[in-house]
Amino acid sequence: MSDFRFAEVGMLHWLWLLPVLTGLMAYAARRRGRALRRFIEAGLLQRVAGHALPDPSRRVLKAALLLAGVALLVVALSRPGWNAVRDDVPQSGRDVVFLLDVSRSMLAEDLPPNRLERAKLAIRDAVERLRGDRVALAVFAGATVVKCPLTVDYGFFRMALDDVTPATVGRGGSLIGDAVRRVVADVFDAKRTNVRDIVLITDGEDHESFPVEAAAQAGAQGVRLIAIGLGDESSGQRIPAEAAGSAGAAGGRTFLRYQGQEVWSKLDADTLRRMAEATPGGVYVNVATGAVDLGDIYSRLVAQAQGEQFGFRTVERVEEKFQLFLIGCLILLALEIALRDRSSRQAAALACLLALGGAARPADAASARGLVNQGNDSYRAQEYEDALAAYDQALEKEPDSPYASFNRANALYRASSFAEAADAYAASARGGVERGLANVQSAALHGLGNARYREAEAESDPGSALRLLESAAEAFADAVRVDARRSDSAHNLELAREMIQMLRERTSQQSASAGEDGEKQGPQDRQEKLRQAAEEQERLAEESRKQQEDRQRRDDSEAQQEQRRREGELARAQDDLRERTQDLSQGSGQEARQRLEDAVRHQQQAREDLQSGEPREAERAQRAAAEALREAADAEAGEGPSEQLAEADQGEGHAESASGSEGFLEEMTADQILAKERQDRQRRELQRVGVVKVERDW
Repeated sequence: MSDFRFAEVGMLHWLWLLPVLTGLMAYAARRRGRALRRFIEAGLLQRVAGHALPDPSRRVLKAALLLAGVALLVVALSRPGWNAVRDDVPQSGRDVVFLLDVSRSMLAEDLPPNRLERAKLAIRDAVERLRGDRVALAVFAGATVVKCPLTVDYGFFRMALDDVTPATVGRGGSLIGDAVRRVVADVFDAKRTNVRDIVLITDGEDHESFPVEAAAQAGAQGVRLIAIGLGDESSGQRIPAEAAGSAGAAGGRTFLRYQGQEVWSKLDADTLRRMAEATPGGVYVNVATGAVDLGDIYSRLVAQAQGEQFGFRTVERVEEKFQLFLIGCLILLALEIALRDRSSRQAAALACLLALGGAARPADAASARGLVNQGNDSYRAQEYEDALAAYDQALEKEPDSPYASFNRANALYRASSFAEAADAYAASARGGVERGLANVQSAALHGLGNARYREAEAESDPGSALRLLESAAEAFADAVRVDARRSDSAHNLELAREMIQMLRERTSQQSASAGEDGEKQGPQDRQEKLRQAAEEQERLAEESRKQQEDRQRRDDSEAQQEQRRREGELARAQDDLRERTQDLSQGSGQEARQRLEDAVRHQQQAREDLQSGEPREAERAQRAAAEALREAADAEAGEGPSEQLAEADQGEGHAESASGSEGFLEEMTADQILAKERQDRQRRELQRVGVVKVERDW
């Protein structure tokens, strides 16, 4: 016998039951002796001890047989085995190189917390889906560094990924073409053709390294390119800088500047798309500022592709011998039963012990936690009616269980009972507050927002739909306040606000078309609205000034809490004004539109300053935005009427695209991501939550 081991080592913890049973048996024997001495006279007891009473030695033997049988049963349940056998199993798969951009532009925060950290998170998710493929990691900026060669040691790969920062590559810049050439030349195995993939994750900015030509050269050698584009493609985002003291500082932060101007980094989707098209079977996924499941993309585009054998893996297994211990257990228990004893207490104890192994799981299934686990299994199998029944039974046993309440709300949502799901989510959120479970509270608030959003989609009355959307936005905002790390709630909050604004615009357009004159808005009306927006912007700037003065006068904890609340209200008001300013830019002349773009940028900066607790900096940005609005109004007065019909058509098409999009809360597959990118790169899905796991109570 060699290489003795247990397949289920955790089952050996049941051996702690043996000393407990030994103590109970000794205690029971003492109680029996005391009861017998109280019941029978001492002299009579000595006379009948050898005839009518059980033999104490036989009792001890029966107890020893019982305990030894239980011990053998526990050992059998731990699945012992020995005589190890080693087999060589062939390994096959593809060679996948993750080529990650670590240039300074990847620190832009249009994807929270920034583009680089979001890319690393996506790569970690993809590694979880790896099944036998060899994987490598290379990072680039002005040069290319190979952090991990091709390997199946995914643990080492994760360690290398965790160490990646912009400082990993000492030379600044962004040379995508050179990075692709370096990977093809130094990382891939030249003998393995047509099974090589490069997963390029970048914002597409390049410094004349001819990336399309490099991709074409890689494609000629059988390498496929999967390009993942990150970042805002329209307006871009500033790049945080570590140096302080710049004039562009906002809230104690500075941003990268070049020749006195702040640098705004944008996604270059066109270059990445042409790179992917230059390789056989290449794919471009435009993530922009949305969410992407890179693991799902990998499993569909890479793992299902044809692979090649690249070696053997030695698998060691042992022959399980639990049958021997189980037979020994049955023999000992049979001897214990056959050994005669006048007392029936040992037989009852044996029955309890025999039932112990099978009673553990039924007890778990009958408990509230067991029912929640049972419901979770049905939920994952998409059997939502069975899941609801299990969660309802769990709530009957434990009415205050926040997990059962939350998972029941999820099942109602997946069963399309959105109104009931909203009520259940609200109840779960209250339960999370009462028990101090912030994770359950934030998840329930997120689910409440999703349910209200779905109700609004099915609502035919515009007024009711608007109220439901406002309720959804409030729930998403509350979820973010409870847990600031909930990027999914922040993402859905923006979508809800877009839908609210769209519904308001559609309602106002319908009201205008139903008016007596039926005339479209003219330049004079837009000029007046711009001046009103400038006045409102000045009012918000004045509120920010007062907020700064209040900060200087009072600094106690109660005042600070009130100041944060007020700054949050100002930030929301500033965001609403920014959205209205963007709407006013539609149909404006070229000069007026340029002034409005400046105003929107200052308004966005003011909102960020208010959220960072810097009302003084916010006031400056708001004053600048007000001046830009006034200049836009003056420019509007000097320009002729614009194409109002084009604006109306554009708004109507946008509304149809938003209202017609489906699967806001479903998990997107790789094919759906690619189809969605081709159809409308601006629309993204709402993100959902799943069941909350509970630990089993056995």
